[in-house]
Amino acid sequence: MPLPVLFALVGLLSPSFHAHPAEPLAEPGVTESGPVEASPPPAPSVQERLLGILASIETAEAERAALRTRPPADASESEIAEVQEDLKRVERRIGELRASFAELATGGATVDKLEEPKESKPFDWQAELEDVLRPLLEEVKRMTERPRTIERLRSEREIYQERLETADRALAKIGQTQANTDAEAVQEVLKSLEYDWQSRRADAESRLQLIDTQLERLLAPEEDGRGITEVVRQFFAGRGLNILLAVGTFVLTYALLAGLGGVVGSRLQRREAARARRLAKAGGIIFRAASVVLALFGAMVALWVRGDWLILGLLILFLLGAAITLRSSLPRYVGEIRILLNMGGVREGERVVYNGIPWRIKSLNFFSTLHNPLLRGGTIRVPIEEMEKLQSRQYLKDEPWFPSRENDFVILDGDVFGKVLVQTPEVVELQVVGSTKTYPVADYLAQRPRNLSTDGFAVPVTVGLDYRHQGEILSTVVDRLRAHLEERLEDQVFRRHLKDMVVDFNEAASSSLDLIVVGVFRGAAAEHYWSIRRFLQRTAVEACNRYGWGIPFDQLTVHLQESAPRAPSLARV
Repeated sequence: MPLPVLFALVGLLSPSFHAHPAEPLAEPGVTESGPVEASPPPAPSVQERLLGILASIETAEAERAALRTRPPADASESEIAEVQEDLKRVERRIGELRASFAELATGGATVDKLEEPKESKPFDWQAELEDVLRPLLEEVKRMTERPRTIERLRSEREIYQERLETADRALAKIGQTQANTDAEAVQEVLKSLEYDWQSRRADAESRLQLIDTQLERLLAPEEDGRGITEVVRQFFAGRGLNILLAVGTFVLTYALLAGLGGVVGSRLQRREAARARRLAKAGGIIFRAASVVLALFGAMVALWVRGDWLILGLLILFLLGAAITLRSSLPRYVGEIRILLNMGGVREGERVVYNGIPWRIKSLNFFSTLHNPLLRGGTIRVPIEEMEKLQSRQYLKDEPWFPSRENDFVILDGDVFGKVLVQTPEVVELQVVGSTKTYPVADYLAQRPRNLSTDGFAVPVTVGLDYRHQGEILSTVVDRLRAHLEERLEDQVFRRHLKDMVVDFNEAASSSLDLIVVGVFRGAAAEHYWSIRRFLQRTAVEACNRYGWGIPFDQLTVHLQESAPRAPSLARV
């Protein structure tokens, strides 16, 4: 038969390609009059399933024997390769059928689980620790892996069930074609196709039997009762209980000793003497370290009493490793240890300058606590590495912790007058002429703020009079100016905050006789600082106008000599 005709016939018989749809086969339970409700067939017994698997194995073995004698002596390489491929497929199907038979007969047990006893090996603490934890971890893994395995098997079952149905439809179609043709060449090709589809159907059926057996075993309830609860119970009844007893002994011993040390340390901390507080700090840390050592010793005793040499040996190895590591690294931390013991360059309760700001050391620890009472958010934590670079000292009770407080009025260099709104460890906000100006703390302190609100302030004003008042300036002018200032002060809102008013002769300048007027006020009048300065200036001018005092101004006088011409001299009057 020509190849094009053969290929056309194969395409015609393929279940996925039909030029004209064939008449569908009658399905079980469906008649020409309509569907008929039928009860589901009873599930086959285990014996019937085993007999079915044995029959499939015998059929597959017979097919294997036929394939082994199939290639003739003069067969081509392509024919030999095709036969070898068929043999591999049949061998694989036989293996799956035998595995399915074994799983169904033994309930999932396999000979792979039977191993020869292993030879004794040297002690390996990692392997021993794995043996302790492996049952629990394997049970957890099994419980989480089981749903995924069931889902995977169900997906595979759908795939192979579809393949089985496809093979059945193809075989049915081939049977119809064989019944409708008498050509011998066509019959030979149809027999070859039928054989191929029967092999594919057998493969799918054997795989379905294996999947059904695995699903039945996985979906069956646990018969041995070894769930996660049982594994956990056995774990905590053995080494798990020993670990819990050791941990409990450690925690209880440390809690008792730490509580006792806390009571003694709090009583020593109440003493006023700085030396007693330092000793209490050092003693507390030493006692805490001793508590850890004693608690570890108690845990080791608990393991020794229980006879758990594995966990005890692991604990000893861990402690030896920690001791070796501590021995090599301890010299690098001597300074930090001295600080923790309150015996270094910085000590609790003293004053230290950090980032340009004074702080009181509240506590020394791996992160020490510093406090400044005049700053909002004035408590910071500083690592012990930074504390090692600082130096503290004792401080006085009235020693200031910051140049200003919030709501104080200050004057910075450059005559910047403002009210402190917020001051934190990072910034200071001032209200300056109706607006808000923010200074970093370092810049704020660099401008040497003068606080007007804390202890009060003084406003000095210089008044210069003409030299023609030289005769009366000490006897009359000073008294009249003071009286005039006191008279006008009675009408001012800041009068009640006045502490003192100084009016006196200051100096004889080059062109004027200068008087000094100083108003000394309490800090409550700080917000009127510029008003007070303007008031003093204005009132001094009013007094000059009232009493006819002349206010000099700079002028040039030219002196000329008649005898000999000379360069003019300039004098300031």
